[in-house]
Amino acid sequence: AITKKQTNPEVIWVRDFTLNGKYHNWTYEMTPRSLREDNQAGSALSPSLNLVESFEYLDGSPGVLNTRAADGDFVYYDDPGAIFANKDPRLRGTIIYPGAEFRGKAVSIQAGVLVWNEQIQQYEEVTSHLGSTYTDGRLLVGFDGPHPSEFDVSNTGFYVRKFLDPRPGSGQRGQGTDVWWIRFRYAEILLNAGEAAFELGRAGEALAYVNQVRDRAGFGPNSLSSLTIDRIRNERRVELAFENHRFYDMKRWRLAHEVWDGDGQSPDAIVYALWPYRIVRPGDGRDGKYVFVKKVAPRFRDPRFFRMGNYYSQISDNIISANPKIVRNPFH
Repeated sequence: AITKKQTNPEVIWVRDFTLNGKYHNWTYEMTPRSLREDNQAGSALSPSLNLVESFEYLDGSPGVLNTRAADGDFVYYDDPGAIFANKDPRLRGTIIYPGAEFRGKAVSIQAGVLVWNEQIQQYEEVTSHLGSTYTDGRLLVGFDGPHPSEFDVSNTGFYVRKFLDPRPGSGQRGQGTDVWWIRFRYAEILLNAGEAAFELGRAGEALAYVNQVRDRAGFGPNSLSSLTIDRIRNERRVELAFENHRFYDMKRWRLAHEVWDGDGQSPDAIVYALWPYRIVRPGDGRDGKYVFVKKVAPRFRDPRFFRMGNYYSQISDNIISANPKIVRNPFH
């Protein structure tokens, strides 16, 4: 684990913390609602479906989750975690998703139930408050949401797992966690080397570096036989998620304004959620199974918009006045 502090060959440079006055509140802020150790906080970040689907399957196929059959009907799963089977193992270490556990306890992620209406031949959604029970005595809405308006609960259907501290008490105010913050680790060296080699036309060398990263993650040796710059960029996205790289990578690649373009129809600019539902259809084989609905995250409806000026820093007027040879940066 990257958070292991003794004899860790992965970590190169960190900002360390202790429990003697130098702790932080990441676990307090991020713990799933039902598992928090305080009466406040939790779900300060709701990871997007966009990120979750960036994690490929172990066979190398794209990571898009299978929610609908060819005929347009739902894909029905026996349990909420089944949809994530055979995904890149890094997903489990990065995101808490439906069916996952933290501190040995299952998260309770369910948006509601879909009840079959025989008269109109379609499902009708039933939802309520967190932890509510349906008329059949089973769970209606999970204690961890997702929910469109409740505070301190995910509205995307996901929670952050990376850097959460499993130590009891680490999620309490006044106690906190001493998990260190990683500035630089070996995986980034491999990814940097792979990207540089690819840009220099040394594709074979680049492939070897990227395959090392994937091998360490659980894909097995030589999982890729060829490489593209998009594949390299996606490897950085999933390997270094929540380590403060993505925004700056998108800037240096000069892609931020293209991906986060403010277009409400863009699958990249919009933040998406994945909401699980239990099927209520007595007498039918699908009764009790789980389905998933992809939707725009309710609290993030506006598309992300990266302005061209965000590529540049503003040079203050007093500096320009003091030296007229300094040129104001574009868009400022």
